Amino acid sequence: MSAGVGMPALLHLDAFAREVEQAFGHTPYLVGSAAKGKVWRDVDVRLMLPDDEFDALFPEFKTPGRTHSRWSMLCAAISELGRARTGLPIDFQFQRTSDANEQYDGVRHALGLIFDWTA
Repeated sequence: MSAGVGMPALLHLDAFAREVEQAFGHTPYLVGSAAKGKVWRDVDVRLMLPDDEFDALFPEFKTPGRTHSRWSMLCAAISELGRARTGLPIDFQFQRTSDANEQYDGVRHALGLIFDWTA
């Protein structure tokens, strides 16, 4: 998958991602420098929510930052949970899907996928 996050850290990251997917119903993605190579400062995990779900969860959201306390608090709390679960410096953020697709064209690796190899 990624050249940046190796085993067994990737196993822990995938397990954390499955928890996020179970809680919110959408697959989180590894993005940023950890998705591209071996040199990274933190592990960027993004959860792109459909626009209507994002807007319901974060009413009046304009831009990422401390100005939206619910967004900031949930991102920080899930980042800390990710750090505790994986041992990695997780930077978790929710994104509105349309914004993410417009503003970010970098690499995205789906996390936490489970394949049924018996089928």
